Order: sequence, then C-alpha cells, then structure tokens
Amino acid sequence: MSHALVTFLGKGRENPETGYRQTTYRFADGTERHTPFFGLALSEHLNPATLVILGTRGSQWGVLVEHLAAQGEEEEARLALLESETRMGVDQALLDRLAPLMSRAVGRKVLPRLIPYGRTEAEQRRILDAIAETVPAGQVSFDLTHGFRHLGMLGLLSAFMLERIRKLTVSGLWYGALDMTEGGITPVLRLDGLAAVKRWVGALDRFDATGDYGVFAPLLVQDGVAHDMAHCLEAAAFHERTFNLADARRKLQTFLPALDDSLPGASGLFQARLRERLAWVTEPDLFAWQRRLAYQYLDRRDFVRSTVFAWEAVVTKECLGRGLDAAKFKEGREPAIEALEAEIQAGEHPDWKRAAYWMLKNLRNALAHGNAPAYEHYRKPLRSAEALHEELERVFKRLLG
Repeated sequence: MSHALVTFLGKGRENPETGYRQTTYRFADGTERHTPFFGLALSEHLNPATLVILGTRGSQWGVLVEHLAAQGEEEEARLALLESETRMGVDQALLDRLAPLMSRAVGRKVLPRLIPYGRTEAEQRRILDAIAETVPAGQVSFDLTHGFRHLGMLGLLSAFMLERIRKLTVSGLWYGALDMTEGGITPVLRLDGLAAVKRWVGALDRFDATGDYGVFAPLLVQDGVAHDMAHCLEAAAFHERTFNLADARRKLQTFLPALDDSLPGASGLFQARLRERLAWVTEPDLFAWQRRLAYQYLDRRDFVRSTVFAWEAVVTKECLGRGLDAAKFKEGREPAIEALEAEIQAGEHPDWKRAAYWMLKNLRNALAHGNAPAYEHYRKPLRSAEALHEELERVFKRLLG
C-alpha cells in the first residue's frame, strides 16, 4: 500500500541560512536525526513513497531548496525562486520546476504545493481541497509541527476528512515538540490518540443515528479486543435490525464481559458510553427489550423500526398478560391480538386505549408496507416528521408506558 507524508513549511526566520534552528529530534525507538526541517527527518524515519510539502507564498521555499540543492544544481530556477520571494511571492509553476531537484535530494517523490494562508473560511476549505487532491490513495501520515498554528489544526481536520471521503488510512499524526527540548534533544510525539478519539466520537454519532453496533468493532480490535468478541457486535447489529432480538441479545451478552475490565487506548474513554448503548439487554423480558428499542429508534427518527418494535411490544404484552407463549405466533401472538381486538370492539377497554391501538396498527402497516391508511385520521401524522414523532410518542406512552 502506498504511503504519503504531508508536512507544512512555515517562514522560520530564526536562522538566515536554515530558517528553522538546527535540532536533534529523537524518535520513540531511540533513533536521532539532526536537521532544521522536521518534515525531512520524519520522511527519513517513515520512508514514504511521496512527501507532500504544503506552504504559502511567504513560506521559506528558497531556504528549503538551498538546503537540499547540490552546488550549481538548477541554478537558474533557484535564483528565480529567491528573486520571486523578494517580490510578489512564489508561484506554483516555479515550485513544479524545482520538484525534481527536491525529489532527488530527498530520495523520494516530492510534491511542493502552494496553499492559501487560511484567513477566511473559503481559504481554509481550499487548503483541505488541496490536501485531498494531492494525497494519493493508500496510507497517509501528517507532520503537524511547522507552519502557522492554525495550519496544524487544519492538517488534523484534513486527516479525518481524508479517512471519510477518500477512504485513506491515516497511519500517524506526528509532532516535533521543540518546546519540550531538554539537553539538546527534542522528543518526537505521536498524536494518534487524537485520531482514535475522533474515530470513537464519529462511531458514537453513527450508532446513535443508525443503531448499528458494528461501527465499534474495528475500533475495539485496534485497541486489543479479540476479533471474535468484537464480531459479536456486528452480528448483534444484523440480528437486531432484522428484528431477531433473541439472537441479538445473545451476541451482546457474549460481548459484554469484554467491558468488565478497563479497555486500553481510546476505547477506555468511551467504555461507559458503549455500555449505556447496550443496556437494553439487561431488561428482564422480551416486552422490555422491544419497548426500550421502540423508544430508542423513535429518538433516531427511524420510524419504521420504531413502530415495528412498538407493535411487537404490544403483542408481547398481551401474550404475557394472557398466559400465552410470546415466542410462538400461532399458539401465542396471533390469538393474543385477536382476543384484544375482540375486546376493543366489544367496548371492554377505555377509549384512550382503543384510539392508541388503532393508531399504532395503522401507522405500523403504513410504514412497513408503504400503503397510506384508508382514513384521514390515520394519514394525518404521516404529513411531517414532527407530526409523526409527536403522535408515536403519545401512542407509545399510552400503550407501553
């Protein structure tokens, strides 16, 4: 899989010859590299196929090129670059002329790219667009050390954006911590924990919107949870979304012991939140499972699943109240609902229960089968999401408590 490193180039006026100060960077494995440009040190350390250097018109392009160039190499283009920096600023065409020089010096393909300063929202979006257009498929690492401070934040944001829209794998977020220098050694930090936290936040958002437990599985595996345990979440999501709550609950109960001990990595930060979202399996019986899920899917405005779970909860409640087997259709669920409807028609139940029951049944049939109810009274809630949500919430409270 191809690997690209994205780094930022700032102004670096501390040293007239090197721009940035000469620094000894120490990586976690103990290796050290002495250079003013951390992006170059990181490039040697990671050995990516492509090095993408992002800078503004005012960045120290001339200093970087002079640092890399051999004596007399591309002298005309280098002089043009230095002259342009003292006048209107660097242009992309000139950087493209010098890209082969940089590539030869670094030992890999170098793509120097001009980006705007990011003063406005439009310019900030253009920076994200430039990164998305330049980074090839595969893995990408980001060096967030140099450049304006806000460029580091944009680099972090672009990492998450690339994962979502380009399906790239962000393999590392790196920072040369110059302010932590001690004894002439500057530590190199990995900020991958921030990316892991962002992935968990995104997974929680996706789960809250869809109810799909499977979004947590790869994050848990990444933090050391056994693959077969994490796979239980994917299986549970399938069973729940096909209304097979017995098997969904069984899979979740198999997984839950994984939450008994503290989870490593970012997973540990979200362990309690994950347990909250699995809490329906602790309910005592089928009616309670169905009732809780009906409300959860209503909160997500997944009206089809919400009404199906609510309807099944009503049927289960009737089975339990009549001593019938809720797990069997012919011997339990069908006769329970037939008995209830006969009692409603005979006037044996209060008007509020009769009205709520027929409303739920008509809305459930309409949403499950795509057919509009015959009567205007039952069609009315289907005119807007707000009206449907309000009506279902009212019906649920009356029938399910």
